Amino acid sequence: MDCVPNIHVRQAGGARAAFLIWLFALFPSLCEARDPWEFTDYAFAGAALASLVVDWGQTRHIAKNPDRFYEKNQILGPKPSVGKVDAYFAGAMLSTVAVAHVLPRDYRRLFLAGTLSMELSVVEQNRSIGVKIEF
Repeated sequence: MDCVPNIHVRQAGGARAAFLIWLFALFPSLCEARDPWEFTDYAFAGAALASLVVDWGQTRHIAKNPDRFYEKNQILGPKPSVGKVDAYFAGAMLSTVAVAHVLPRDYRRLFLAGTLSMELSVVEQNRSIGVKIEF
């Protein structure tokens, strides 16, 4: 009898989109860019978004293989649909850029580097248990 692990280790995602809506509604002045972006900012943002795209592809693979894996992200639930995964990651990428846009330079870089670090960790965990990238 074959035993296929029904695991997918993914750190629980926060409600970034809801937080942003709440934050921007209470403090509309936050919608202004604080500091101009430099090459380093664009590099961190590009790398963070690229890692989100890889995670997106892996999560789509999980959604298409519910018999083999389950999702640990509490927002998506254990057996998300591909549509729900697509909507979640579109929102996550948009909110990542929106938050980075309004942060001062130093905090922007910390935020983008932290996002990149977390996503790389999740992507590696997924890869280690056999989750492929599937669009």
